[in-house]
Amino acid sequence: MMLELFDLRHGTIVNHHHGQEDATGLTLKVQGLADPRAEVTVNGLPAQRRGKVFSCPVKLTAQFNDLRVSARDNYGERQLNIRLVWDKQSCKRYNFFIDDHIFFLDDIAKQQPKSLFEHFYLRCLKDINRQFGTKFTLNIFYRNSRTNFTLKDFPERYRSEFQDNSDWLRLSFHAEAEFPDRPYQHATAAKLAADYDLVKGEIQRFAGAASFIEPIVLHWGMVPPDNLKVLTERGVKVLSGSFLNSLTYVGEKPSQETFADVGYFQDTDTGLYLRSQVNLYDFKHNLCWSKDQCVCNLFNQQEIPALLQPFFSPDCQSDTIGLASHEQYSFPYYDNYLPDHNDRLALAARLVSEQGYQPVFFAQGFLGNMAWE
Repeated sequence: MMLELFDLRHGTIVNHHHGQEDATGLTLKVQGLADPRAEVTVNGLPAQRRGKVFSCPVKLTAQFNDLRVSARDNYGERQLNIRLVWDKQSCKRYNFFIDDHIFFLDDIAKQQPKSLFEHFYLRCLKDINRQFGTKFTLNIFYRNSRTNFTLKDFPERYRSEFQDNSDWLRLSFHAEAEFPDRPYQHATAAKLAADYDLVKGEIQRFAGAASFIEPIVLHWGMVPPDNLKVLTERGVKVLSGSFLNSLTYVGEKPSQETFADVGYFQDTDTGLYLRSQVNLYDFKHNLCWSKDQCVCNLFNQQEIPALLQPFFSPDCQSDTIGLASHEQYSFPYYDNYLPDHNDRLALAARLVSEQGYQPVFFAQGFLGNMAWE
């Protein structure tokens, strides 16, 4: 017996683009295919039929909503049971995280400037914040693989300055160090937990509790599914990645075939969905998968606008954009230094701001939307 839904699947996130929203709920038209002879109901309501196509309006009133579709004929009954997530009062918003941080901390610990923002890198981020209101999450290593510096060497003298800027500047866990690559792809849960707690503890020591925020990405974006509970138990609600055909170094040529990588062992089916729909809720692990739209160190200033343009289209039903990059490309002493890296960060922030996207932290609320809080 045929029974399938158009556009909806278990974990689909819907908002005002998908139906009619008011103070009492979001009304969607649920559509799909069923045998023309079958009686179809959606949450107990009879669906309208037109040949194989069925449709039925359904009102969502909670953040998480059960959808039960039943098709019954002389041979029996078939059911689809999925859950939808309502992104209530959704608005256009963007998150900007930058990975692999340890250089600026090492520099400041050695140079001991009067202010954090005397360092060129943090000064650049503050300038972008002043221009566009951008909120940055800096994902932190515990150890600099190129020197003997570790976070325990960073002084507490800047704690109040970190806290004073925590409305737009947050620090988060990334990994114990840059190397080895893919540190948590085959690591134990105990290793992941220990590294997370170590980095979080040091951040809270030198920057204050207000400066820490739960990560939405880990180094190399690979964690065995069994270990995701280490993160959700620590408050992680979103994990971001590229999921499909991931570019992992500057100048890498895109693959001609589709493969899943840098996406927490999610399969190509999930990756293909995220490529078009951006976000998907995973009820098994109680978190949201979110696809990055632009990693600034991988694309030049001519490529970044074209990369973001599809998400500015009126046809795009997602209200979220994820921007990302990596700290080291801003530093002249880094082997693969990009002289215009800071300009790329500013360009990405400007482009989304000009399109009306508001800066948020995806780790707060639901993808930065506080309507359900």
